[in-house]
Amino acid sequence: MQDDTDVIVESVNFLSEGIRCAADLYRPARMAGKPAPALVLATGFAGVKESSADAARFFAASGYVALAIDYRSFGNSDGEPRGQAFPLRQAEDVRSAITYLETRQDVDPARIGIWGTSYGGGIALYAGAVDRRAKIVISQIPVVDGRLWHQTLRTSEQYTQLLDALDEDRRQRFRGAPSRRIPVTAHGATGGFAAMPADAEIVGLLDPAHAAPSWSPTVTLESVEKIIEYSPEAMIDRIAPRPLMIVTVSGYDIIHPVADVLRAYDRAREPKEIVILPYTQLGLYGGAGLAEALAHQLRFLQRHLPAASA
Repeated sequence: MQDDTDVIVESVNFLSEGIRCAADLYRPARMAGKPAPALVLATGFAGVKESSADAARFFAASGYVALAIDYRSFGNSDGEPRGQAFPLRQAEDVRSAITYLETRQDVDPARIGIWGTSYGGGIALYAGAVDRRAKIVISQIPVVDGRLWHQTLRTSEQYTQLLDALDEDRRQRFRGAPSRRIPVTAHGATGGFAAMPADAEIVGLLDPAHAAPSWSPTVTLESVEKIIEYSPEAMIDRIAPRPLMIVTVSGYDIIHPVADVLRAYDRAREPKEIVILPYTQLGLYGGAGLAEALAHQLRFLQRHLPAASA
């Protein structure tokens, strides 16, 4: 256990469909004398719980218990094969994290919400849509549709090549072989084959040299198949009547274009709120952009799921 002036951090575990998931629990160092509201934090594609640390620490310092999780088969969680990014199972991990929080004496089980960013923003939308225990959903720069996401990241020829690779991978799995392992990201403009072909900025962000020790640079190709089959946007209207907030960016963004986010937001029902900040694709990953996004999210939380003063 590690603590500082405002926040205590505890390593915890919970079971999701019988698989041990690792998490870091952040809580206010001085609780207000009664159970606090809580958030489950869902990280981005192939991400690990350390990626959510800044947001978790911010929410905990503001009076909330924040649980940053490793999805099964990622980070310090169990699950084989490693790097199996099946979004519906990851949404199940978020739901299991809610169940874990319900068991804690320092958490008010009637005031638990979900927060997610990027790919995890889509996971938050989906999990919030199917689990009424999530009393609030905050989705930051979300990926809102799996098929559209993979089409947007590729030329039409590259997308056809991906579909051909998925067909062959399915044949190999039918014969008993494991799914092919592919890089999380690569330069899409040069034809790099990866789960998330991108530009130099995104590839640099996911350089293993900058990653947490538990991060892995590969995933299974079958993961891409499962992502293409899933659409948080199709479920977003089911979050209501629980409050939904989306925070996104208006600038250049190949991963979560603002037009896609706006289309999904239009489908959502009230109560809902969207904040569009003047940043580009990495603007909410740290620094001033993340601080501004979190300030808007805290205002929304304090209105709909208020925390007592510590």
